[in-house]
Amino acid sequence: MFRALVFFIQIAVLVTVSVWLANRPGLVEIDWQGWRLETSVGVLALAIFLLIVFFALLYSSWRWIRRQPNDLIKSHRYRNEAKGYRALTDGLAAVAAGDTRAARKLARRANSLLNTPSLTLLLSAQAAQLDGNEVAAKHCFEQMLDRSETEFLGLRGLILQALRDGEDERALDLSKRAYLIQPSSSWIIDTLLSLHTKSHRWLEAQKLVEEAQTKKRFSADSSRRQQAALLTERAKNSIELGNSIDAVQQAKRAHELDPSNSTAGILFARLLFQEGRERNAFRVLEGLWRKSPHPEIASTYLELLGPNSALDRYSAITKLTKENRAHPESRYVIAERAVEAHLWGEAKQQLRELETLSPTARVFRLKARLEEAETEDDTAVRRWIDRATEAEEDKSWVCSHCGTVADEWSAVCANCSAFATLSWKQPPRAYRSLIEASKKEDIVFS
Repeated sequence: MFRALVFFIQIAVLVTVSVWLANRPGLVEIDWQGWRLETSVGVLALAIFLLIVFFALLYSSWRWIRRQPNDLIKSHRYRNEAKGYRALTDGLAAVAAGDTRAARKLARRANSLLNTPSLTLLLSAQAAQLDGNEVAAKHCFEQMLDRSETEFLGLRGLILQALRDGEDERALDLSKRAYLIQPSSSWIIDTLLSLHTKSHRWLEAQKLVEEAQTKKRFSADSSRRQQAALLTERAKNSIELGNSIDAVQQAKRAHELDPSNSTAGILFARLLFQEGRERNAFRVLEGLWRKSPHPEIASTYLELLGPNSALDRYSAITKLTKENRAHPESRYVIAERAVEAHLWGEAKQQLRELETLSPTARVFRLKARLEEAETEDDTAVRRWIDRATEAEEDKSWVCSHCGTVADEWSAVCANCSAFATLSWKQPPRAYRSLIEASKKEDIVFS
């Protein structure tokens, strides 16, 4: 619209000038070096206009001729860059598809067409890794360290190589360098945290978590859970070193940060009991049971009470579970102690509820124990054992990262070294299929 307006203004000016000259005719005489020229004003104006147009065209032609070599060079470079970027894109696609031969070929083509090593080094490194040439890949990653725009990517590649090779110390050094470059990267934070915890550097890991929490890189719940796990491990370490005062402090902080962490709470209760603060220890266990019942809480509670009769243990369990009696875990431990104390009615009532609320394998195993203790009916016992082999697996400590089932809680998964990933839940189906056969042959009544 603006260009059209300018064009019409120019036409209007030209017409106005032409009309003005036509309304004012005159004669122009030029006498120069013996030459005499007589013409009208309009013809002279037209001649001047045409002369200006001629020189303008001449100047434009000169500029076009002068710029043509550079334009040809730029055009050639642009075509090469387009081909290079296409080769780069196709090369990354080949890496993703696992096409080793195509990835190597396209990496070489991209290197020859693009004068930007920062773009092609990553493709070359990935192609080398795909081909199994870790030495060449490492060389490419190290070259990437010399450029600020690719330094982090180079460090990431070297860190992954070091982790695969089991060089944890080298991976830790590289991770610290990468953390300085991109402290907000969740990947590098998780890697550093994993390396610290794997080597039991609990204090360094805790500082990292606290810094991440300060800068809002973790959610509040995740940060508290991680800190509680670290403090629990620090408390265990203090116990091994004989520093009971520090152990109590760390266990207390862990329990306060994550009251649902049964391991931290049980450890804190045991330490309190050892200091002679029995009432406080039982109060901690009772509070734990209210928030998140766990079988180890009940066994610890009975252990700290000391040797008692079966009826006394039943009474103690009813006290522990009185504020959370409807929970399946409460019903189970009550039924378990009732069977031990030969309180058949109470045991049957709780087990009937559990068949609806939580029909897991242990419920049917306990019913088999009940039948054996009360009726000694082998047929009924076998029937409940068969039901147990077909029921859902009982809860265990399961790693959310790799699915491994652990016998006891730890801040670090023994299989994949992931940090703070163990949670109390039902194992995956794959785990159940592995142990199902052994259950039929290895059911022991206690």
